[in-house]
Amino acid sequence: MAGHTSGGVLYSVAIPIGNSDDITLRAKEILQTVDFIACEDTRKALDLFRRTGITTRARLFVHNPFKEAQSAEGLIRFLNEGQKGALISDAGTPRLSDPGARILRLCHENGVRVVPIPGASALTALVSITPFSVDPLLFLGFLSPKSGRRINELTKYADFEGAIALYESVHRIEKTLQDIGTVFPGAEVLIGRELTKTHEDFFLGPISAAVSWAAGKQGEFALIFKPAK
Repeated sequence: MAGHTSGGVLYSVAIPIGNSDDITLRAKEILQTVDFIACEDTRKALDLFRRTGITTRARLFVHNPFKEAQSAEGLIRFLNEGQKGALISDAGTPRLSDPGARILRLCHENGVRVVPIPGASALTALVSITPFSVDPLLFLGFLSPKSGRRINELTKYADFEGAIALYESVHRIEKTLQDIGTVFPGAEVLIGRELTKTHEDFFLGPISAAVSWAAGKQGEFALIFKPAK
C-alpha cells in the first residue's frame, strides 16, 4: 500500500452485537464527528444511534452486499476529497461476514487512511468463554445454505487440527449441526445463541447432542467446535 496521499479517513467501527452498553467511547466519538456513515441498513443505524445516545449530522449511505460496488465508487470520491467516513455493519465488527471489502481496497489503492475502531463481535465474545484450545482457530463465517455444499465445505477442513468457528441462522442451525456431526463425529462444540442479548444462552457438549439442544430455538447463533483427535 502506498503512503497516504489523501486527507480523507475511513474508520471501520465495531458496534454492539446486542447489548447497547457495549458501545465504546471511541466508537461514539467517531460516529458523532465523521462526515458520512456507510451502513448496511439506515433504519438499524438510526436505531443504534437512538439506543446509544449518539447524535450525528453525518450523511448515511446504504452499503450492503447488493449495493456494495456502486456505493464504494461514490464513497471513495468523498474520501479523496478529504472527507472522513465510518463503515459499520448491522451489528458487531465490520468484515466478519459483512460487506466492506470493496471500499477498503479502494482506500488502500488511493492512499486513503483506514483506521480500525475495535469492539464487539460474536466471534471474539464466544472465543472468550471457550473452554478448549482455540489455537489455531479457523473462522468460516456462514456456510452454504445447501446441505451438499455445506458438507463439501466442511470436508475441506477434515484434517484441520484446531478449532473451527462459524455463524448460522435460525433457519439452518439444526441442519448445519447435523452436517458438522457427519463430517466431524465426536467433535466437542460450544454454541452461543443471542449473544449479549436478554435471552442469551449456551450449549457445551458433543456434537451428537447439539441438534436436540438447538431444536426449536430462535435467534442468531455462533459456534466453535473442536474435531475429535
